[in-house]
Amino acid sequence: MPICFSEALSRDWWRVSKCFERIKVVNLGGGATGSGMAIPRYFIMEVVPFLQKLTNLPVTRSENLPDTTQNLDALVEVHAILKAHAVNLEKIASDIRLLSSGLNARSELSIPDSQPGSSIMPGKVNPVIPEYVIGVAHMVYSNDMLISSLSGQGSLDLNAYLPVIGHALLDSLKLLIGAGQTLRSNLLMDLKVHATDARDKLMNSVSITTALIPYIDYRNASRMADYMKEKGCDVIEANKALEVMPEEKLRGLLKPENLLGMGYSIKDLD
Repeated sequence: MPICFSEALSRDWWRVSKCFERIKVVNLGGGATGSGMAIPRYFIMEVVPFLQKLTNLPVTRSENLPDTTQNLDALVEVHAILKAHAVNLEKIASDIRLLSSGLNARSELSIPDSQPGSSIMPGKVNPVIPEYVIGVAHMVYSNDMLISSLSGQGSLDLNAYLPVIGHALLDSLKLLIGAGQTLRSNLLMDLKVHATDARDKLMNSVSITTALIPYIDYRNASRMADYMKEKGCDVIEANKALEVMPEEKLRGLLKPENLLGMGYSIKDLD
């Protein structure tokens, strides 16, 4: 699962890096709906270079000032990329909240005690950091709807809603920066993984018999699964009782590197 999180965040990093190309283009100097009518040509040519020096940002003048004045689809695209990042943050936070839940047994994960206790449930650790991140993600989704709808509301040569669109975009940036920082500092840095407990749960789950189908066939795998459910035992004990395959072979097949080996080959069946 951490590998999947890393891949998703890597895609976010690549996509966000492309946003700079979209937002560096400005229509400054394109007065009169981008035509530049009645504006000194010197101002049109020099105002953006001056802005570059003033802000130390790689802004550039649009090659089509009327288009940049009336069409804000670039901001829609940029925010859609931010929304994709919000989706990934929500998925990560939601998975961690799910895997760390449970009162009657230790879970695969333990989250930091940011808000231990409950008014009615002793021993509970409230997953406030994951829930904060999930809430932020949905605020970003709301901003995305606002930006999309108002960008489409531009009339002919102008879009009067740019201030609200800009505010929503900046709001999402602030929200996501805060969510990312608190997710890292207040959750991931002190997250505890209980590998032994996780493996024990896997060995006691009937789903583990799926990995054995190529070696013992579906019928025998079903027998083992039914026995595990009936007796409340793990797959090793079920195999001992049913004598389906040598225990050494079974333990070898259930090693993590074999379970994550992307399928099997014919020679594995020898």
